[in-house]
Amino acid sequence: MQIVKYAAAALPVLLLAGCSLTDIQSAVLPAENTATIETAPTAAPQALTVYASAPLAPAAKAYAAAQGVTLTLTDDAAQADLLMTDHAPSGSLLDVTSDTLLAAAAARADITDNANTLPLGRSLYGYWASADVLNALLGDGAAAALQGADWEEWSDFVETLSAWLAEPKAATVTLNGADYTLPDTRPDGMTATGVFAAPADRASGYTAALLAADGTYTSDALTGPLNGVYSAVTVEWDNMADSAENAVFRRAKLTDLLAEYGADACQGLVLVPFKCNLDESDLTTEEYNLDGLLDYPVLADVGCIAINADTTAEGLKAAKSAALWLYSNGAGEDALTETLGVVTPWNTASDSTAVLAAQVEQVGTGILPGTTFDTATAEALTANELTLQGSEKHTKAERTAFVDGALAALGVSE
Repeated sequence: MQIVKYAAAALPVLLLAGCSLTDIQSAVLPAENTATIETAPTAAPQALTVYASAPLAPAAKAYAAAQGVTLTLTDDAAQADLLMTDHAPSGSLLDVTSDTLLAAAAARADITDNANTLPLGRSLYGYWASADVLNALLGDGAAAALQGADWEEWSDFVETLSAWLAEPKAATVTLNGADYTLPDTRPDGMTATGVFAAPADRASGYTAALLAADGTYTSDALTGPLNGVYSAVTVEWDNMADSAENAVFRRAKLTDLLAEYGADACQGLVLVPFKCNLDESDLTTEEYNLDGLLDYPVLADVGCIAINADTTAEGLKAAKSAALWLYSNGAGEDALTETLGVVTPWNTASDSTAVLAAQVEQVGTGILPGTTFDTATAEALTANELTLQGSEKHTKAERTAFVDGALAALGVSE
């Protein structure tokens, strides 16, 4: 796979009122152009045990390599000094504002009191695909056309592409109001056999639904938008490839793909928003219009770091050193922006590769601000989507059960 810089689609204006995008648009700069606070001394020789999700582990490894720390990655969170997780963990965690140096670091992310996690940043989320593959299928500008497609156009394209992958023949689809024709034969080198790969992240896909409901966690506000998520997820399940290598699209954060495939392998990907079947009646928000919710990708939270309050004195010192390095050292910031590929909590980002430059460009063009979930909620939303796996006949009862499961995962009671 390869990532190239791409032109943003001519999207309708996203209605924003007080959204974090306003702050981000003018603040995202290459990390090397932004001063850092000087609170992280060089670590003394020490050992560090880390519980880390796969997308975040590279930052821990970068710290250990730079500071000469002996790193142990563990699958047992209770035995870790430092936790680096996709979603807020539970357990006995240190209040980072209770320590003078950690509190100074936390202030970079506007955290000033009562916090047991430090956010690691944000990353673009949606369907990633090879620009070369999309252009071979639809012609130049394919990504922009798909980005601007409405739900009917998108779902029809998915079904048409699925049939084409099984038996290539010329077929016309409409995207963003214009007609595109799939070729009558499979282009050289195209090996895809299915439309979608299994998502690397499912929870971030609920962002548009929650924004449509104006962040109101009630059954009345969320039922319509969650029905829209059900439609998107069932289209995905119905057109699933047998592996990521044989798929055209994969729903993920950029950080997921960078960690799994490496930066070089990701040069050439473009992003299409995760589109839900929403209509005007589903919107209770006055901040977002329907086109914006369909056509903009999510800038999703990638996770956080936390310190085990029950670790040893040596482990506590080692964990604090790692957290300070990431938050207040220039090389630590590079580990976030370059290695993980995030937009930091203090709004810096790298543009050193094409895909990272495209992320900066997209953030300046328009995004949907991702929702932060704790681990239990994210796992419950994921488990609810997995109940649809293998379903061949989508019924009203199945839809209702999915919506009820999502409401329960989100903590909504009747």
